[in-house]
Amino acid sequence: MNILYLCDEYPPGRHGGIGTYVRLIARQMAKLGHKVIVAGMYSTGYGGDSEFIDEGVKVYRFRWKSDGTWADDRQLLLSKLTNRILRDTGVIENHIKQSLISYEAKLEQLITDEQIDIVEMPDYNDYIRFCKSYVPFPQLSVPVVVKMNGTITYFDNEAGLPTGAHIVKMEQAILNQASAVSSASRYTAEKSAGYLNYDKPITVLYNGINTDLKLAEILRNPLQVVFTGSLVQKKGIYQLAKAWNIVNKNIPDARLLILGKGPQKAVADYLSDGVKSSVTFKGHVPADELYGILSSSAIAVFPSYAEAFALAPLEAMACGAAVINSNRTSGPELVEGSINGLLVDPDNINQLAEAILLLLKDAELCTRLGKAGNEKVKAFFDINIIAKQTLEFYEGVLSNA
Repeated sequence: MNILYLCDEYPPGRHGGIGTYVRLIARQMAKLGHKVIVAGMYSTGYGGDSEFIDEGVKVYRFRWKSDGTWADDRQLLLSKLTNRILRDTGVIENHIKQSLISYEAKLEQLITDEQIDIVEMPDYNDYIRFCKSYVPFPQLSVPVVVKMNGTITYFDNEAGLPTGAHIVKMEQAILNQASAVSSASRYTAEKSAGYLNYDKPITVLYNGINTDLKLAEILRNPLQVVFTGSLVQKKGIYQLAKAWNIVNKNIPDARLLILGKGPQKAVADYLSDGVKSSVTFKGHVPADELYGILSSSAIAVFPSYAEAFALAPLEAMACGAAVINSNRTSGPELVEGSINGLLVDPDNINQLAEAILLLLKDAELCTRLGKAGNEKVKAFFDINIIAKQTLEFYEGVLSNA
């Protein structure tokens, strides 16, 4: 089968869960002998090669049709102010419309040249947030499947925030023009269908990871706790900081490692003065270092408020850490409470602290949950298993095309 994945955050470079997932599934499909192409629209500031081969996957980074004044570095204050002005004046939207015309032509050329059978794209498309009016995504000449990993509409509704009518309309159109839709979790499928008035069947295809990790023999520190993820409110990091004050008061020797990009000071401000020395911020770390830290930690904590289906808890379970996961959104679809991890309400600071303390004080329970979590991830969420399920989904779509 010849497969084209659309992705505007394929590593290396700035990426989130969608970029990580696409790289994993694309590499695995290539290993299974399929022709795999990945293409996306990128700013000039994203950097990296515009064409390269990644473990058998041919990657194309097409660049936005712009004069270089927007989207090059969205983290800089000047860039944010410039983008705001250009968005409000409609300049960005005009660039987007021109770019989508060019993008469609390039994709159709790829479809012809590479004899593409099927295209998969995410339900979230970054260009939508820069639009002030309805700008539809192009319809392509081969079957397109959409994978739900969380739209703007989805996350806004989960946070109780309003969403612009034009954004809802664009995200509805992406679903409605798809040949079929899959979702990273049951929760995301059900909620997204409601938020976007989508009434067709949705196939649940969980995100997976490579569980065949070549881990060095590392002694696990029974007092080491780790968090991995962006340092933003929806990941529950501020709740974890509040709970850590309680943990430190009871077990002063416990240590918390925080891995991920974001405003570290904003998190540290929730820590009491005497507690800060027990917490280490490491920022973003490469995969090998991440797996080493997870393998040396007794506990991994993910008190998230909103996810589609997070990869971070999967990685922690694959590395044998006992996982404390959120009981919100898709959390219970991965962790069965007290069987292969613990579930907590991120709003309940005491419950979160008690779960951490329970595992710090009960090494036998901690080890048992870590082992059970590792077994579940290998049995259900290995990327090879997910890839085979995804291929069956593609074959079903093509047989009905």
